[in-house]
Amino acid sequence: MELLVFALYTAFCGWAVFMDGAEVLEGWKSWFLFGWFAAMLTAEQLRFYIGVSWLASLAVLLFHLFGGAA
Repeated sequence: MELLVFALYTAFCGWAVFMDGAEVLEGWKSWFLFGWFAAMLTAEQLRFYIGVSWLASLAVLLFHLFGGAA
């Protein structure tokens, strides 16, 4: 189940970072996904934030897969 959720999140991150997703999410629409501070971010800042959050989620996934806290 964890891998499925991560795969879906990876697809979302790929759309937002490498395609036109950041431009679509820019402004008030990003508030629903990322919180109040994201409404003030530009598309480039959203790409960076989403990329960093993807790396953090990858680290958490690997921690759980390789015997981290149960």
